[in-house]
Amino acid sequence: MQVAFRCDASLQIGSGHVMRCLTLAEALRLRGHACRFICRDLPGQMAERIKDQGFAVTLLPAPDDGFVPVAEAPFHAAWAGVSWQTDAAQTRAALSAGSDWLVLDHYAFEAQWQEAVRPAVARIMVIDDLGDRNHAADLLLDQNLGRHSADYDGLLPDSAERLIGPHFALLRPEFERTRAASLARRKACGFALEHLLISMGGMDLPNVTGRALTALAADAPPSVRQITVVMGPTAPSLGHVQEQAKAMPIPTRVLVGVADMAALMAQADLAIGAAGGTAWERCVQGLPSLIVVLAHNQQDGAAALAKSGAAELAGGAADDGLGQGMCDAVARLSCDSMALADMSACAAKVADGLGAARVAVAMETPVQLRRANITDAQTVWHWRQGLPQTAFRSGANTPLADHLNWFQKALAAADRRLFIATSDGTALGHLRLDLHESGAATVSILLAPDARGKGLGLRLLARLADLARRDGLHHLVAEVHRSNAASHALFLAAGYAETGQANDYVQMSLPLRGLQTPDPHVI
Repeated sequence: MQVAFRCDASLQIGSGHVMRCLTLAEALRLRGHACRFICRDLPGQMAERIKDQGFAVTLLPAPDDGFVPVAEAPFHAAWAGVSWQTDAAQTRAALSAGSDWLVLDHYAFEAQWQEAVRPAVARIMVIDDLGDRNHAADLLLDQNLGRHSADYDGLLPDSAERLIGPHFALLRPEFERTRAASLARRKACGFALEHLLISMGGMDLPNVTGRALTALAADAPPSVRQITVVMGPTAPSLGHVQEQAKAMPIPTRVLVGVADMAALMAQADLAIGAAGGTAWERCVQGLPSLIVVLAHNQQDGAAALAKSGAAELAGGAADDGLGQGMCDAVARLSCDSMALADMSACAAKVADGLGAARVAVAMETPVQLRRANITDAQTVWHWRQGLPQTAFRSGANTPLADHLNWFQKALAAADRRLFIATSDGTALGHLRLDLHESGAATVSILLAPDARGKGLGLRLLARLADLARRDGLHHLVAEVHRSNAASHALFLAAGYAETGQANDYVQMSLPLRGLQTPDPHVI
């Protein structure tokens, strides 16, 4: 595939959008795909960093001073520096012929921009964290904890697939590789707090790092023997922080442009960090953390992390007492190894570090659901062959003639809906909803033999849940044989919870959240 990325870094935007796009680009490159970047020449842009990682960059012209977005533009429209029409035209001109995907990671643009660029690409993927504007995309990624697919109801075409939550977080592979060692080291040292890591992102415009050091210099707990600060090379307060570090009573080092953040996190006992993309990196490592909200768009994610037990919320960058509050929290946790142990365990459950590969697979194999028809019946019967008897409620696979008869009746039944999952015309699986009078439905899923073991089951269950919610259903249930560990794990990963067991079958349930606007047609 030929994949283009449209993202920006600047003193105002920060570096996170470019960094996570680089992570996805690297995952795609490892799978044999060609990637390139399109970025605007803004103060703090990261073209050299992108080139250093081996990707071509087209720099769009620097904007003129004084750009003011129109009143109806997205909240972050000023970040672009130019009108959406200008940016879309310049992006379209910069795209290579035959681009398979354009990945847009930019809060300034919405559906109008995407529709203007669409003629130059086969498919569009949007990376979003906000859920505050319309998109005309084929695939949407929101990797934030606490986000629900329903948050994008009415903001996306029904045909668009949604990858939601830290399961799909775009993290570099070294975080997963060092995960086991990181978890083991903390357990072996009894979750003592000796090494403190401070990392507020590449820019840290409000200089939260400096405020933390000021408070720690005056009142750091005696157990803390080392502080490591990580900053970006274009951070405005870098020089000031470097001078602070020299005067600290605790050995403090300032690292700039770190290449191996995973190793640093693995050796830290507690982190003070922003509630952005690095929060998921810390979770993979099981690194307890105090999180600081640097921007309004980080508030929901920070609250969800705190609610999960994976971190403590230290406050916002505008809080007057933030520095002392961080210092007090470090002192309290230095005397509470059980709290650190619990935080580490909760963090490790949030993300596993394999999200970039999952997103790459989703781009390689885009999926759709369509209503089944009688010509699908024999294909589904062939898929059923070879499955264990416990896979079927009847206790056995049925003869083809009986299956065809059942399929015909099921297609005509008012209380049953049959679907076929496809990717570019190739059938991947069969899904079924058996409707209850209560407004719930029982789910069944069967993957084609060649489609198993590729993470498609989770994506298809998510698509089915979106469709069911839009069609007015409020609950999905599943019944899984107690010996079917793979299906049990799949439904748990999809958000289903166990509600009981009867006749060797585990009963599981998923409430459908959000809007329930009937869908006039099936995808």
